[in-house]
Amino acid sequence: MDLPDELRDRLSGLDIDLLHGRLRPEVAVWLACDLLVAGVDTPAVVDLAGESPTRLTAGDAMPIVREVLAELGFGPVDLTQRPWAVARDVARRVAAGTLPPEVGVGYLYWMWPDCDHHDVIRALLPPLDEWHDALPSQRDEEALRARMRELARDVVLVADQRLAG
Repeated sequence: MDLPDELRDRLSGLDIDLLHGRLRPEVAVWLACDLLVAGVDTPAVVDLAGESPTRLTAGDAMPIVREVLAELGFGPVDLTQRPWAVARDVARRVAAGTLPPEVGVGYLYWMWPDCDHHDVIRALLPPLDEWHDALPSQRDEEALRARMRELARDVVLVADQRLAG
């Protein structure tokens, strides 16, 4: 489905919020409303947009949000996999441009201890630090995102090797 970048980024963020267990139902409801305005009227989007942003609980929102993400091609990351499999999945999304690099790389760095403190993940820290340390008006966002996507490809290669043997 062809979505505007802003909505795609917000959906990716929603996916990561699910990963971290920090889903905010009101954010999900408002995103569903914005999706409707943009012409996205899948059954789960309609269901979520019809919920009350002030009364919907996170527990009730999670299955609807998962369905929205699935309908729109954002399959959930399976956290029951081994850490390198999760890292590979997240890195593939970053490299493919379906997950904002600053979000996905942050998650990958959070996984560093579970991935044996491997140097390929540690290498993500400098561009991530630069992203967070510089004011938006003072950073070259496209260059940093390109660098993070490149480093994510390296994570995929190492993850493939780790999972193969």
